[in-house]
Amino acid sequence: MFEIKNVLKSTHLSVSISLNTTGYKGFGLVYLNMSEKEDVVSEKLSLLIEWVNQQVERNDPPRLSDILDHAYRVMGFTTLKKSVILRAIRLLPAYHMNAPQALKRKRSRKVRPIVVNELGSLHGDIGFFPITRDYETPITFRSGFLVCKDILSRFTYVSILKKKRDANSMVNAFQDIFHQFKQQNGGLQVSSVAFDQETSVMSKQVQALFRDNHIAFHAFQNTRSKSKMAEGEIRIIRNMVRRLRTNAEQRWWHLLKPAVDALNRQPLRINNKYITEGGSGEFYTPATVTNENLPDFISKVQKAAPAYYFNQFMLNPDLINFKYSVGTFVRQKLIASSSAVIGEKRSDISLGETVFIITKRLAYVSRALTPEPLYIVQNINGRKTEEAFDQDEITETNPPTWFQERERARES
Repeated sequence: MFEIKNVLKSTHLSVSISLNTTGYKGFGLVYLNMSEKEDVVSEKLSLLIEWVNQQVERNDPPRLSDILDHAYRVMGFTTLKKSVILRAIRLLPAYHMNAPQALKRKRSRKVRPIVVNELGSLHGDIGFFPITRDYETPITFRSGFLVCKDILSRFTYVSILKKKRDANSMVNAFQDIFHQFKQQNGGLQVSSVAFDQETSVMSKQVQALFRDNHIAFHAFQNTRSKSKMAEGEIRIIRNMVRRLRTNAEQRWWHLLKPAVDALNRQPLRINNKYITEGGSGEFYTPATVTNENLPDFISKVQKAAPAYYFNQFMLNPDLINFKYSVGTFVRQKLIASSSAVIGEKRSDISLGETVFIITKRLAYVSRALTPEPLYIVQNINGRKTEEAFDQDEITETNPPTWFQERERARES
């Protein structure tokens, strides 16, 4: 018998659940929302889980639809909600890591706007072009290129990584980016760099470069809401280079700068609205946003997209309907981390390996001006760094065995 204690999310029910998990290892937290008595729910779920485990041991694991059919038609558990059954089954070891994951429907613009009020906050990533038969790619240009995009002005800076993608090459590339930024913005310095946990970027040499230049560094995991700016820009750059290849030149390292220059001259659009300069009536482009016209530019952006203004203020979490409570163990959905699956065949895994625990629940205003839940989580491996996830990006999981054993040892 494995004891599971939790508060049921119901307007009139608060109980402690005890589930018989015979033949089932590592059953985690289960949240139920029903009017049926707890002992009846426990017994029915235990019987269903026992049948599923038997089928798995016989090398005949049922599909989720087969489990629902067996529960309702064969076992007669018609009062068990589908959501309760699926949530319990998805936590079984045989189903947990490969259960289908999906983003919510009609989620257009239900994302966090990235808000800053000064130039110099850069999002970075590394882009690549494939080796092609059309021309020989020298070894010097096989390591890709560094892309940094200013969050506020949308100005894109690029630097080709020469020969290797190691720490020294990244230091040279970042120094080139910082020099470009200084030239573009009249002597201003880069204030922060956000990047995924690329090994070369996390190296001592690169981190020392940031410290020496008083640049704040923010390392994040490759989630949709955090890395979309740099990753999206890489896709746009590749498309622009592909269009320029219709001319005589085919080598991407010769087309990279013209492509980026063209992108920096294109008019800015926010929510499909062009942003016009005060007085002149000309459209703002990434290249024309300067420290002098920044107040006018920010006011125009906030007018075109009010969420950029309202997102500066915190919402009361008590007004939000949260799916997960503080203390829940979660994993990241891999479909939300595009860069994590590029070039890798991981179709049998739908969740990330890292287990997080929710430490705080917040709320934000989305680009669609709707209140959305936000979870602050912490890696249970002891790292003190925090991550922020949208509700759509995570799913409930079981704590690892070592974590459960450690907690039992502390209690004893």
